[in-house]
Amino acid sequence: MVAGLVGVERARSRSPVVDTLFGVVRRERPVAVGILAASLAFRLFALLVPLGYVLVAGLGFAGVSDGPAQGGGDRLGELVVDSIAAAARTSDRGRWLALAFGGLTTLLAGAGVVEVLRWIHVLAWRVSPYRRRPNPRLVLGLVGGIVIMVAMSVVAEQARARVGGLAPELTVILAIAAVQFGVLGVLWLALSYALPRPAAVPWTALVPGALLFAGGSQGFNLALTLYFAPRAARASTVYGTLGVALTLLVSLFLLARLAVAAAELNATLWERRHPEEHPA
Repeated sequence: MVAGLVGVERARSRSPVVDTLFGVVRRERPVAVGILAASLAFRLFALLVPLGYVLVAGLGFAGVSDGPAQGGGDRLGELVVDSIAAAARTSDRGRWLALAFGGLTTLLAGAGVVEVLRWIHVLAWRVSPYRRRPNPRLVLGLVGGIVIMVAMSVVAEQARARVGGLAPELTVILAIAAVQFGVLGVLWLALSYALPRPAAVPWTALVPGALLFAGGSQGFNLALTLYFAPRAARASTVYGTLGVALTLLVSLFLLARLAVAAAELNATLWERRHPEEHPA
């Protein structure tokens, strides 16, 4: 045990990467990573469900089919949309109610997500908490960013379906991944800039967390396609909509864990570069 600790300390002194990773892990205990990630995952779930109703109802008014997507329903996103469409596929009155109540619920749930993200950054940066109402522009920006990512995913699937052959499809996949990485990185950077942090921290210090979140999200999408979507398809066969909801919650927890790690990474790197401002 002692030899292992000595080895870890030696690795920290020799490698800045190991030292940074050790600092991030050490910060997890006071930040209560599991509780924050679970809370964020639940708030995201509460946001995605009414937002899905709004999008499905809006597409219905626009004359776009909200039936099951092509491909056999083997993707988690398609299963979620199919479940929502089945509930919203009633009448024009039902669609109007979905738009009205779904829009209001989306804004309330978005405010809840912003509040959890605020506490994540307060604890990660170890700044004094403050109470104020969520910024409406920040809530709208969060919802708008999610809509942008959903739209990009839909366009990406359509582009992949139109190409033929392994090489063209691989080229499209890599190009889409690069665009999604850049857009998601910018969106997370803007969101992190609007959340609490010490006054001396510039926006450039938030770039590592944005890169981690954007890159991790691409890996998360791969896991979603290869692991969570097939499990959701099997769960929907056995348990119906409840199985899809449970699988979606687990995947959102992993995404929320990535969001917490991004904030911790920024704070850890800043403290390593400015130790005089953060005495031990």
